Amino acid sequence: MKNKKIIIFFVAMAILILLFTSKYSILYPFNDWQDSNSFLTVARSMIDGKIVYKDIIEQKGPILYVIYMIGYIFSIWKISGIFLLEVISLSIVFYYAYKILKLFINTKYDFLFIPIFGVFICTSYSFVHGGSAEEFCLPFLMISLYYFIYHFVKKELTYKQLFINGILSMIVALIKFSLLGFWFGFMAIIFFDLIFKKQYKKAFISCIVFLSGMFLIGFICIIYFLLNDALNDFVYSYFLINAGSYAKESSNIFIRIVKCFYEGFINLGRNIGFLILTPFLIYSIFKVFKESKTRIAIISIFLLLFMGIYIGLRSYKYYTIPLLIFYIFVFIFFNIRYKEKIDTIKVNKNILIILCVLGIGICSYCFANYRSYILTSQNDYAQFRIANIIKSESDNPTILNYGSLDYGFYNILNIIPDCKYFHRMNISYDKLPDNYDVQKEYIINKKVEYVIVGIREDNKKVLDDFNFILNNYEIIYEDNQIYEKHNVHFYLFKLKK
Repeated sequence: MKNKKIIIFFVAMAILILLFTSKYSILYPFNDWQDSNSFLTVARSMIDGKIVYKDIIEQKGPILYVIYMIGYIFSIWKISGIFLLEVISLSIVFYYAYKILKLFINTKYDFLFIPIFGVFICTSYSFVHGGSAEEFCLPFLMISLYYFIYHFVKKELTYKQLFINGILSMIVALIKFSLLGFWFGFMAIIFFDLIFKKQYKKAFISCIVFLSGMFLIGFICIIYFLLNDALNDFVYSYFLINAGSYAKESSNIFIRIVKCFYEGFINLGRNIGFLILTPFLIYSIFKVFKESKTRIAIISIFLLLFMGIYIGLRSYKYYTIPLLIFYIFVFIFFNIRYKEKIDTIKVNKNILIILCVLGIGICSYCFANYRSYILTSQNDYAQFRIANIIKSESDNPTILNYGSLDYGFYNILNIIPDCKYFHRMNISYDKLPDNYDVQKEYIINKKVEYVIVGIREDNKKVLDDFNFILNNYEIIYEDNQIYEKHNVHFYLFKLKK
Protein backbone atom coordinates (compact mmCIF):
# COMPACT_ATOMS: atom_id res chain seq x y z
CA MET A 1 0.00 0.00 0.00
CA LYS A 2 1.12 3.53 -0.71
CA ASN A 3 2.00 5.86 2.14
CA LYS A 4 -1.22 7.92 1.87
CA LYS A 5 -3.39 4.80 1.94
CA ILE A 6 -1.41 3.47 4.90
CA ILE A 7 -2.13 6.65 6.87
CA ILE A 8 -5.84 6.50 6.02
CA PHE A 9 -5.90 2.85 7.09
CA PHE A 10 -4.20 3.65 10.40
CA VAL A 11 -6.61 6.53 11.12
CA ALA A 12 -9.57 4.27 10.38
CA MET A 13 -8.16 1.58 12.68
CA ALA A 14 -7.52 4.13 15.44
CA ILE A 15 -11.16 5.26 15.21
CA LEU A 16 -12.39 1.66 15.31
CA ILE A 17 -10.27 0.67 18.32
CA LEU A 18 -10.98 3.82 20.35
CA LEU A 19 -14.67 3.66 19.49
CA PHE A 20 -14.92 0.72 21.90
CA THR A 21 -12.06 1.40 24.32
CA SER A 22 -12.23 5.15 25.09
CA LYS A 23 -15.06 6.63 27.13
CA TYR A 24 -14.76 9.78 25.04
CA SER A 25 -16.20 7.75 22.18
CA ILE A 26 -19.73 8.50 20.99
CA LEU A 27 -20.72 5.00 22.21
CA TYR A 28 -20.26 6.11 25.82
CA PRO A 29 -22.60 8.72 27.38
CA PHE A 30 -20.00 10.06 29.80
CA ASN A 31 -16.35 9.70 30.73
CA ASP A 32 -16.67 9.43 34.51
CA TRP A 33 -12.93 9.16 35.15
CA GLN A 34 -12.07 11.69 37.83
CA ASP A 35 -8.66 12.56 36.37
CA SER A 36 -9.98 13.37 32.90
CA ASN A 37 -12.79 15.43 34.41
CA SER A 38 -10.28 17.46 36.39
CA PHE A 39 -8.21 18.04 33.23
CA LEU A 40 -11.33 19.21 31.39
CA THR A 41 -12.41 21.47 34.28
CA VAL A 42 -9.01 23.19 34.22
CA ALA A 43 -9.07 23.49 30.41
CA ARG A 44 -12.52 25.10 30.45
CA SER A 45 -11.40 27.45 33.22
CA MET A 46 -8.38 28.49 31.15
CA ILE A 47 -10.63 29.20 28.18
CA ASP A 48 -12.70 31.34 30.56
CA GLY A 49 -9.60 33.36 31.45
CA LYS A 50 -8.21 31.66 34.54
CA ILE A 51 -4.47 31.03 34.82
CA VAL A 52 -3.59 27.44 35.63
CA TYR A 53 -1.76 26.98 38.97
CA LYS A 54 -2.44 30.61 39.92
CA ASP A 55 -6.26 30.70 39.77
CA ILE A 56 -6.97 26.98 39.62
CA ILE A 57 -4.75 24.11 40.71
CA GLU A 58 -4.22 20.66 39.26
CA GLN A 59 -1.18 18.39 39.21
CA LYS A 60 -0.36 17.65 35.59
CA GLY A 61 1.68 19.75 33.17
CA PRO A 62 0.29 22.78 31.30
CA ILE A 63 0.47 21.22 27.83
CA LEU A 64 -2.01 18.53 28.90
CA TYR A 65 -4.53 21.27 29.67
CA VAL A 66 -3.81 22.87 26.29
CA ILE A 67 -4.62 19.51 24.67
CA TYR A 68 -7.91 19.42 26.58
CA MET A 69 -8.63 23.04 25.63
CA ILE A 70 -8.26 22.14 21.96
CA GLY A 71 -10.41 19.06 22.47
CA TYR A 72 -13.13 21.06 24.19
CA ILE A 73 -13.14 23.78 21.53
CA PHE A 74 -13.39 21.29 18.66
CA SER A 75 -16.12 19.14 20.16
CA ILE A 76 -18.94 18.86 17.62
CA TRP A 77 -22.43 17.71 18.56
CA LYS A 78 -21.92 14.45 20.49
CA ILE A 79 -18.44 13.88 19.06
CA SER A 80 -15.84 14.85 21.64
CA GLY A 81 -12.86 16.81 20.39
CA ILE A 82 -10.80 14.93 22.95
CA PHE A 83 -11.76 11.69 21.20
CA LEU A 84 -10.59 13.19 17.90
CA LEU A 85 -7.25 14.05 19.52
CA GLU A 86 -7.02 10.49 20.85
CA VAL A 87 -7.53 9.25 17.29
CA ILE A 88 -4.78 11.54 15.98
CA SER A 89 -2.50 10.47 18.82
CA LEU A 90 -3.02 6.74 18.21
CA SER A 91 -2.67 7.19 14.44
CA ILE A 92 0.76 8.78 14.97
CA VAL A 93 1.72 5.87 17.22
CA PHE A 94 0.67 3.48 14.45
CA TYR A 95 2.55 5.37 11.74
CA TYR A 96 5.85 5.52 13.64
CA ALA A 97 5.50 1.93 14.84
CA TYR A 98 5.16 1.06 11.15
CA LYS A 99 8.26 3.12 10.32
CA ILE A 100 10.19 1.24 13.02
CA LEU A 101 9.04 -2.06 11.54
CA LYS A 102 10.16 -0.89 8.09
CA LEU A 103 13.69 -0.33 9.40
CA PHE A 104 14.03 -4.09 9.74
CA ILE A 105 11.67 -5.83 7.35
CA ASN A 106 9.47 -5.29 4.32
CA THR A 107 6.70 -7.86 4.06
CA LYS A 108 3.62 -7.85 1.90
CA TYR A 109 1.13 -7.42 4.74
CA ASP A 110 3.27 -5.83 7.46
CA PHE A 111 0.88 -2.88 7.89
CA LEU A 112 -1.85 -5.25 9.14
CA PHE A 113 0.13 -6.08 12.28
CA ILE A 114 0.23 -2.50 13.57
CA PRO A 115 -3.47 -2.22 14.55
CA ILE A 116 -3.11 -5.50 16.49
CA PHE A 117 -0.41 -3.72 18.49
CA GLY A 118 -2.93 -0.92 19.06
CA VAL A 119 -5.54 -3.36 20.38
CA PHE A 120 -3.00 -4.69 22.89
CA ILE A 121 -2.38 -1.15 24.18
CA CYS A 122 -5.99 0.07 24.27
CA THR A 123 -7.45 -3.05 25.86
CA SER A 124 -4.64 -3.40 28.40
CA TYR A 125 -5.15 -2.98 32.13
CA SER A 126 -3.27 0.32 31.88
CA PHE A 127 -5.65 1.96 29.42
CA VAL A 128 -8.06 3.64 31.83
CA HIS A 129 -11.22 5.30 30.54
CA GLY A 130 -9.49 7.43 27.88
CA GLY A 131 -7.70 10.77 27.88
CA SER A 132 -4.85 10.06 30.30
CA ALA A 133 -1.65 12.10 30.28
CA GLU A 134 0.28 8.92 29.50
CA GLU A 135 -1.93 8.21 26.49
CA PHE A 136 -1.23 11.63 24.99
CA CYS A 137 2.50 11.13 25.58
CA LEU A 138 2.56 7.92 23.50
CA PRO A 139 3.02 9.54 20.05
CA PHE A 140 5.99 11.61 21.26
CA LEU A 141 7.58 8.54 22.82
CA MET A 142 7.03 6.47 19.69
CA ILE A 143 8.47 9.15 17.39
CA SER A 144 11.60 9.43 19.51
CA LEU A 145 11.89 5.64 19.77
CA TYR A 146 11.89 5.54 15.96
CA TYR A 147 14.67 8.14 15.73
CA PHE A 148 16.66 6.39 18.46
CA ILE A 149 16.58 3.08 16.58
CA TYR A 150 17.21 4.89 13.28
CA HIS A 151 20.45 6.29 14.73
CA PHE A 152 21.76 2.79 15.47
CA VAL A 153 20.50 0.73 12.53
CA LYS A 154 20.52 3.25 9.65
CA LYS A 155 22.64 6.35 10.14
CA GLU A 156 23.46 8.96 12.74
CA LEU A 157 20.80 11.55 13.44
CA THR A 158 21.17 14.99 11.94
CA TYR A 159 21.16 18.11 14.09
CA LYS A 160 17.67 18.88 12.80
CA GLN A 161 16.41 15.49 13.97
CA LEU A 162 18.04 15.95 17.36
CA PHE A 163 16.46 19.39 17.67
CA ILE A 164 13.03 17.89 16.92
CA ASN A 165 13.56 15.26 19.59
CA GLY A 166 14.54 17.95 22.07
CA ILE A 167 11.19 19.63 21.34
CA LEU A 168 9.35 16.34 21.83
CA SER A 169 11.06 15.73 25.16
CA MET A 170 10.07 19.11 26.57
CA ILE A 171 6.48 18.72 25.36
CA VAL A 172 6.30 15.49 27.36
CA ALA A 173 8.07 17.12 30.31
CA LEU A 174 5.27 19.71 30.33
CA ILE A 175 2.66 16.96 30.32
CA LYS A 176 4.25 14.58 32.84
CA PHE A 177 7.89 15.12 33.77
CA SER A 178 8.37 11.63 35.24
CA LEU A 179 8.65 10.32 31.67
CA LEU A 180 11.81 12.32 30.98
CA GLY A 181 13.97 9.33 31.87
CA PHE A 182 13.41 8.10 28.32
CA TRP A 183 14.98 11.20 26.77
CA PHE A 184 17.75 11.36 29.35
CA GLY A 185 18.74 7.91 28.10
CA PHE A 186 18.07 8.89 24.48
CA MET A 187 20.57 11.75 24.46
CA ALA A 188 23.10 10.26 26.89
CA ILE A 189 23.39 7.03 24.88
CA ILE A 190 23.70 8.87 21.54
CA PHE A 191 26.32 11.15 23.14
CA PHE A 192 28.45 8.21 24.30
CA ASP A 193 27.96 6.42 21.00
CA LEU A 194 29.50 9.41 19.23
CA ILE A 195 32.27 9.63 21.84
CA PHE A 196 33.17 5.96 21.29
CA LYS A 197 33.33 6.72 17.57
CA LYS A 198 35.75 9.56 18.43
CA GLN A 199 33.35 12.18 17.04
CA TYR A 200 33.92 14.42 20.05
CA LYS A 201 32.83 17.67 18.48
CA LYS A 202 29.63 16.20 17.08
CA ALA A 203 28.84 14.57 20.42
CA PHE A 204 28.90 17.89 22.29
CA ILE A 205 27.15 19.86 19.55
CA SER A 206 24.44 17.19 19.43
CA CYS A 207 23.74 17.70 23.13
CA ILE A 208 23.56 21.47 22.69
CA VAL A 209 21.17 21.13 19.73
CA PHE A 210 18.96 18.70 21.65
CA LEU A 211 18.87 21.01 24.67
CA SER A 212 18.07 23.94 22.36
CA GLY A 213 14.92 22.12 21.25
CA MET A 214 13.98 21.62 24.88
CA PHE A 215 14.74 25.24 25.67
CA LEU A 216 12.54 26.54 22.86
CA ILE A 217 9.37 24.93 24.27
CA GLY A 218 10.42 25.64 27.86
CA PHE A 219 11.03 29.30 27.01
CA ILE A 220 7.54 29.69 25.49
CA CYS A 221 6.04 28.16 28.63
CA ILE A 222 8.05 30.41 30.94
CA ILE A 223 7.07 33.51 28.97
CA TYR A 224 3.38 32.59 29.34
CA PHE A 225 3.66 32.27 33.10
CA LEU A 226 5.83 35.38 33.43
CA LEU A 227 3.32 37.48 31.49
CA ASN A 228 0.59 36.23 33.81
CA ASP A 229 2.66 36.68 36.98
CA ALA A 230 2.35 32.96 37.69
CA LEU A 231 5.86 31.53 37.27
CA ASN A 232 6.25 30.80 41.00
CA ASP A 233 2.81 29.17 41.03
CA PHE A 234 3.82 26.99 38.08
CA VAL A 235 7.11 25.86 39.63
CA TYR A 236 5.51 25.21 43.01
CA SER A 237 2.35 23.47 41.79
CA TYR A 238 3.78 21.35 39.01
CA PHE A 239 7.31 20.55 40.12
CA LEU A 240 7.62 21.01 43.88
CA ILE A 241 4.23 19.61 44.89
CA ASN A 242 4.56 16.60 42.59
CA ALA A 243 8.18 15.88 43.51
CA GLY A 244 7.56 16.23 47.24
CA SER A 245 4.10 14.77 47.60
CA TYR A 246 4.31 11.55 45.65
CA ALA A 247 7.73 10.33 46.69
CA LYS A 248 7.60 7.98 49.67
CA GLU A 249 10.55 8.13 52.03
CA SER A 250 13.50 5.78 51.57
CA SER A 251 16.94 6.85 52.77
CA ASN A 252 18.86 4.05 51.05
CA ILE A 253 19.08 4.60 47.29
CA PHE A 254 19.70 0.89 46.64
CA ILE A 255 16.56 -0.08 48.59
CA ARG A 256 14.64 2.62 46.78
CA ILE A 257 15.66 1.30 43.35
CA VAL A 258 14.78 -2.27 44.37
CA LYS A 259 11.36 -1.08 45.57
CA CYS A 260 10.97 0.92 42.37
CA PHE A 261 11.43 -2.18 40.22
CA TYR A 262 9.25 -4.28 42.48
CA GLU A 263 6.43 -1.71 42.31
CA GLY A 264 6.76 -1.36 38.56
CA PHE A 265 6.89 -5.04 37.69
CA ILE A 266 3.88 -5.76 39.93
CA ASN A 267 1.96 -3.09 38.00
CA LEU A 268 3.22 -4.34 34.64
CA GLY A 269 2.19 -7.84 35.66
CA ARG A 270 -1.43 -6.75 35.96
CA ASN A 271 -1.46 -6.36 32.17
CA ILE A 272 -2.02 -10.06 31.49
CA GLY A 273 -1.41 -9.84 27.74
CA PHE A 274 1.84 -7.95 28.16
CA LEU A 275 2.93 -10.15 31.06
CA ILE A 276 2.64 -13.13 28.73
CA LEU A 277 4.53 -11.24 26.02
CA THR A 278 7.37 -10.02 28.28
CA PRO A 279 9.64 -13.08 27.81
CA PHE A 280 9.03 -12.75 24.06
CA LEU A 281 9.94 -9.05 24.27
CA ILE A 282 13.34 -9.84 25.77
CA TYR A 283 13.87 -12.61 23.23
CA SER A 284 12.75 -10.33 20.39
CA ILE A 285 15.18 -7.56 21.32
CA PHE A 286 18.07 -10.00 21.16
CA LYS A 287 16.89 -11.40 17.84
CA VAL A 288 15.94 -8.13 16.12
CA PHE A 289 19.13 -6.25 17.07
CA LYS A 290 22.34 -7.94 16.01
CA GLU A 291 24.85 -5.64 17.73
CA SER A 292 25.34 -5.84 21.50
CA LYS A 293 25.63 -2.07 21.87
CA THR A 294 22.19 -1.57 20.27
CA ARG A 295 20.63 -4.19 22.53
CA ILE A 296 22.15 -2.45 25.54
CA ALA A 297 20.93 0.92 24.26
CA ILE A 298 17.32 -0.28 23.87
CA ILE A 299 17.26 -2.01 27.25
CA SER A 300 18.84 1.07 28.87
CA ILE A 301 16.21 3.55 27.69
CA PHE A 302 13.48 1.10 28.72
CA LEU A 303 14.96 0.85 32.23
CA LEU A 304 15.48 4.61 32.53
CA LEU A 305 11.87 5.24 31.48
CA PHE A 306 10.79 2.55 33.94
CA MET A 307 12.74 4.10 36.81
CA GLY A 308 11.51 7.60 36.07
CA ILE A 309 7.92 6.38 36.25
CA TYR A 310 8.21 4.32 39.43
CA ILE A 311 11.01 5.98 41.42
CA GLY A 312 8.34 7.81 43.44
CA LEU A 313 7.24 4.36 44.67
CA ARG A 314 3.66 5.04 43.66
CA SER A 315 1.76 2.81 41.30
CA TYR A 316 -1.41 3.70 39.43
CA LYS A 317 -2.44 1.29 36.71
CA TYR A 318 -2.12 3.85 33.90
CA TYR A 319 1.57 4.38 34.74
CA THR A 320 2.49 1.37 32.59
CA ILE A 321 1.17 2.73 29.27
CA PRO A 322 4.44 4.42 28.14
CA LEU A 323 6.35 1.15 28.60
CA LEU A 324 4.07 -0.66 26.18
CA ILE A 325 5.59 1.03 23.11
CA PHE A 326 8.59 -1.31 23.41
CA TYR A 327 6.40 -4.33 22.69
CA ILE A 328 6.45 -3.31 19.04
CA PHE A 329 9.65 -5.38 18.89
CA VAL A 330 7.60 -8.54 19.42
CA PHE A 331 5.62 -7.73 16.28
CA ILE A 332 8.80 -6.89 14.39
CA PHE A 333 10.35 -10.23 15.34
CA PHE A 334 7.17 -12.04 14.28
CA ASN A 335 7.40 -10.39 10.84
CA ILE A 336 11.08 -11.31 10.51
CA ARG A 337 10.55 -14.88 11.70
CA TYR A 338 7.59 -15.59 9.43
CA LYS A 339 8.42 -13.34 6.47
CA GLU A 340 8.36 -16.10 3.89
CA LYS A 341 5.06 -17.52 5.08
CA ILE A 342 3.46 -14.06 5.23
CA ASP A 343 4.61 -13.22 1.70
CA THR A 344 3.17 -16.45 0.31
CA ILE A 345 -0.37 -15.76 1.56
CA LYS A 346 -2.58 -16.05 -1.52
CA VAL A 347 -5.71 -14.35 -0.18
CA ASN A 348 -6.79 -11.22 -2.03
CA LYS A 349 -5.39 -8.14 -0.25
CA ASN A 350 -8.80 -6.43 0.01
CA ILE A 351 -10.36 -9.53 1.56
CA LEU A 352 -7.45 -9.75 4.01
CA ILE A 353 -7.91 -6.08 4.98
CA ILE A 354 -11.65 -6.65 5.55
CA LEU A 355 -10.91 -9.68 7.73
CA CYS A 356 -8.34 -7.63 9.66
CA VAL A 357 -10.84 -4.80 10.23
CA LEU A 358 -13.48 -7.25 11.44
CA GLY A 359 -10.97 -8.93 13.74
CA ILE A 360 -9.76 -5.62 15.15
CA GLY A 361 -13.33 -4.45 15.75
CA ILE A 362 -14.39 -7.70 17.45
CA CYS A 363 -11.29 -7.84 19.66
CA SER A 364 -11.58 -4.14 20.59
CA TYR A 365 -15.18 -4.67 21.67
CA CYS A 366 -14.69 -8.02 23.42
CA PHE A 367 -11.64 -6.90 25.40
CA ALA A 368 -12.65 -3.27 26.05
CA ASN A 369 -12.21 -2.45 29.73
CA TYR A 370 -15.54 -0.63 29.97
CA ARG A 371 -17.66 -2.59 27.52
CA SER A 372 -20.59 -2.77 29.96
CA TYR A 373 -20.98 1.04 29.75
CA ILE A 374 -21.42 1.08 25.97
CA LEU A 375 -24.78 2.55 24.86
CA THR A 376 -25.89 3.24 28.43
CA SER A 377 -27.71 6.53 29.05
CA GLN A 378 -26.61 9.60 30.94
CA ASN A 379 -29.38 9.01 33.46
CA ASP A 380 -27.65 5.76 34.42
CA TYR A 381 -25.03 7.90 36.15
CA ALA A 382 -25.61 9.42 39.60
CA GLN A 383 -23.69 12.52 38.42
CA PHE A 384 -26.39 13.37 35.87
CA ARG A 385 -29.23 12.63 38.27
CA ILE A 386 -27.67 14.98 40.82
CA ALA A 387 -26.94 17.60 38.15
CA ASN A 388 -30.56 17.51 37.02
CA ILE A 389 -31.72 18.24 40.59
CA ILE A 390 -29.37 21.22 40.81
CA LYS A 391 -30.48 22.56 37.41
CA SER A 392 -34.14 22.23 38.39
CA GLU A 393 -33.57 24.33 41.52
CA SER A 394 -31.14 27.00 40.34
CA ASP A 395 -30.48 28.82 37.07
CA ASN A 396 -26.97 29.88 38.02
CA PRO A 397 -25.72 27.48 40.71
CA THR A 398 -22.37 27.48 42.46
CA ILE A 399 -20.95 24.14 43.56
CA LEU A 400 -17.98 22.59 45.31
CA ASN A 401 -16.75 19.04 44.68
CA TYR A 402 -15.62 18.36 48.25
CA GLY A 403 -13.21 15.79 49.59
CA SER A 404 -12.29 13.94 46.38
CA LEU A 405 -11.05 14.26 42.84
CA ASP A 406 -13.37 15.82 40.26
CA TYR A 407 -16.42 13.62 39.68
CA GLY A 408 -17.47 15.65 36.64
CA PHE A 409 -20.16 17.91 38.10
CA TYR A 410 -18.46 21.12 36.92
CA ASN A 411 -18.40 19.85 33.34
CA ILE A 412 -21.93 18.41 33.32
CA LEU A 413 -23.33 21.67 34.71
CA ASN A 414 -20.99 23.80 32.58
CA ILE A 415 -19.76 25.62 35.69
CA ILE A 416 -16.38 27.33 36.00
CA PRO A 417 -15.33 26.73 39.62
CA ASP A 418 -14.59 29.78 41.72
CA CYS A 419 -12.53 27.85 44.25
CA LYS A 420 -8.83 27.54 43.40
CA TYR A 421 -8.85 24.06 44.96
CA PHE A 422 -11.92 22.93 43.06
CA HIS A 423 -11.37 19.31 44.11
CA ARG A 424 -9.17 17.40 46.53
CA MET A 425 -6.07 15.93 44.97
CA ASN A 426 -4.49 12.64 46.05
CA ILE A 427 -2.07 14.42 48.37
CA SER A 428 -2.02 14.11 52.14
CA TYR A 429 -2.83 17.01 54.45
CA ASP A 430 0.74 17.36 55.73
CA LYS A 431 2.03 17.74 52.15
CA LEU A 432 -0.62 20.19 50.89
CA PRO A 433 -2.77 21.56 53.74
CA ASP A 434 -4.16 24.41 51.61
CA ASN A 435 -6.08 21.92 49.48
CA TYR A 436 -8.01 20.79 52.56
CA ASP A 437 -8.23 24.10 54.42
CA VAL A 438 -9.43 26.21 51.46
CA GLN A 439 -12.20 23.74 50.66
CA LYS A 440 -13.31 23.80 54.30
CA GLU A 441 -13.21 27.58 54.34
CA TYR A 442 -15.55 27.72 51.35
CA ILE A 443 -18.09 25.60 53.21
CA ILE A 444 -17.73 27.37 56.57
CA ASN A 445 -18.10 30.80 54.91
CA LYS A 446 -21.06 29.64 52.74
CA LYS A 447 -19.33 30.58 49.49
CA VAL A 448 -21.18 28.01 47.39
CA GLU A 449 -24.82 27.05 47.12
CA TYR A 450 -24.25 23.31 46.75
CA VAL A 451 -21.63 20.94 48.12
CA ILE A 452 -21.25 17.48 46.61
CA VAL A 453 -19.44 14.72 48.48
CA GLY A 454 -18.66 11.34 46.96
CA ILE A 455 -17.43 8.70 49.40
CA ARG A 456 -15.99 5.44 48.13
CA GLU A 457 -16.73 2.32 50.12
CA ASP A 458 -13.04 1.85 50.82
CA ASN A 459 -12.37 5.47 51.80
CA LYS A 460 -14.15 6.62 54.93
CA LYS A 461 -11.64 9.38 55.73
CA VAL A 462 -13.96 12.02 54.29
CA LEU A 463 -16.46 11.13 57.02
CA ASP A 464 -14.01 12.41 59.65
CA ASP A 465 -14.96 16.01 58.87
CA PHE A 466 -18.35 15.28 57.35
CA ASN A 467 -20.43 16.67 60.21
CA PHE A 468 -19.12 20.23 60.00
CA ILE A 469 -20.86 20.61 56.62
CA LEU A 470 -24.21 20.15 58.36
CA ASN A 471 -23.68 23.41 60.29
CA ASN A 472 -24.48 25.44 57.17
CA TYR A 473 -25.86 22.89 54.72
CA GLU A 474 -28.53 20.22 54.64
CA ILE A 475 -28.58 16.94 52.71
CA ILE A 476 -31.25 17.12 50.01
CA TYR A 477 -30.36 14.02 48.00
CA GLU A 478 -28.30 10.82 48.18
CA ASP A 479 -27.35 8.44 45.40
CA ASN A 480 -24.99 5.59 44.55
CA GLN A 481 -22.76 4.93 41.57
CA ILE A 482 -20.34 2.15 40.67
CA TYR A 483 -17.01 3.72 39.79
CA GLU A 484 -13.96 1.57 38.99
CA LYS A 485 -15.64 -1.42 40.65
CA HIS A 486 -16.22 0.53 43.84
CA ASN A 487 -19.53 1.75 45.18
CA VAL A 488 -19.51 5.54 45.59
CA HIS A 489 -22.16 7.10 47.81
CA PHE A 490 -22.97 10.69 46.82
CA TYR A 491 -24.38 13.32 49.15
CA LEU A 492 -25.85 16.53 47.73
CA PHE A 493 -25.83 19.38 50.25
CA LYS A 494 -27.71 22.63 49.82
CA LEU A 495 -27.08 25.86 51.69
CA LYS A 496 -29.56 26.38 54.53
CA LYS A 497 -31.81 29.40 54.22
